[in-house]
Amino acid sequence: MALTASGQISMNDINVEFDRSGTTANSSLEDLSDGTVATINTVNASADRPDGSAPHAMTEFYSYDHDAAAANASFGTWSDTTIRFVGLSPGGNIANHAVTTNQMADASGTMSVTNSVTSGTAKGSVRVALGENSDPGANSSTSIFDSKMKTLNGEYVFNSITFTGTPICNARFCFLPHSAVTESVMRDITFTNNNTSNTTMTLQTSVTSFGGFCVHEAVPVNCKDYYKHISELEVGDMIMSYNFETNSVEEVEILKIEKPTHSDLIVYQFEDMEDIQYRHGNTSTVNRGLSITKDHPIYKEDGTMVCLDPAKAKELYGLDAQEIQKGDRIRFMDSIKVVDKYLLSPDETETYTILTKNNNFYAGGVLVHSEIS
Repeated sequence: MALTASGQISMNDINVEFDRSGTTANSSLEDLSDGTVATINTVNASADRPDGSAPHAMTEFYSYDHDAAAANASFGTWSDTTIRFVGLSPGGNIANHAVTTNQMADASGTMSVTNSVTSGTAKGSVRVALGENSDPGANSSTSIFDSKMKTLNGEYVFNSITFTGTPICNARFCFLPHSAVTESVMRDITFTNNNTSNTTMTLQTSVTSFGGFCVHEAVPVNCKDYYKHISELEVGDMIMSYNFETNSVEEVEILKIEKPTHSDLIVYQFEDMEDIQYRHGNTSTVNRGLSITKDHPIYKEDGTMVCLDPAKAKELYGLDAQEIQKGDRIRFMDSIKVVDKYLLSPDETETYTILTKNNNFYAGGVLVHSEIS
């Protein structure tokens, strides 16, 4: 129990506070004040404990609590509670995440960072760097972790960095995909400092052999003077693309084809757009509009990219696209057409995308981005 904050105070009171008998003989105010009797508890504020220097005074013990325990740390809210590394490929470079911050209180000592996998099987390597009141910075290499980047197994008990009082904890995560194996993993991240653990952050890693940008399989690919179904094309075949350096439509070679399955596609319909009828094998197909994933950009008349989910296009693939709007003028192979409306297509379906030297191609007459490498 703390001593009185003002008024009368006696040697008896001070002795009792030190768990001694109130009548302890030969009590010395100096010995009580300088730690000779017992180490002064510095959890007390400096104004609430003796300074240990002569001249000594009993009033220096006002509000002193010899048994005071340090307050446990408390965490605020992370500026980003979900750390995502998505749209990556096996063998890819180290990916850095933006800094996330947390205003702490009653921090003391080192910080440990651990993780617990809640779904999936982790194959790649996640690392973290911490800073007190400053951003520790991104990993500087695309293939080798900096020494400041530590594993999430408690290794980041900082020997060189401690947290004191009310600091802002800055955390920088980075992730290196496995050289050959894909993964889809969710982790809970735990920060621990001064007897308190914070578990409000999650970390997602998604490494696939192919990203999310795709065109519905029924949308035909523009070849010179005709259409072809994606099933009829292979690497090395020639299709139509747009060269932004020469500002011209040109015939280019297919460098790569990907054919994943997707759901929740979007169907863009355009003013004055006629249905496309074509045959592949013994099948006659009618294509109406452009069916494509929500984050797959198409090109406007001025060359800027638009899609229904530009935030995802930026987050997953680093592409700067605007949100598509009714009335946008879209670049077709032989004309400009205006967006009329779009429809949702929730069914799971086969899709495709194609890599060309221009990183784009025409599908159903519309110029679309490739987004594979």
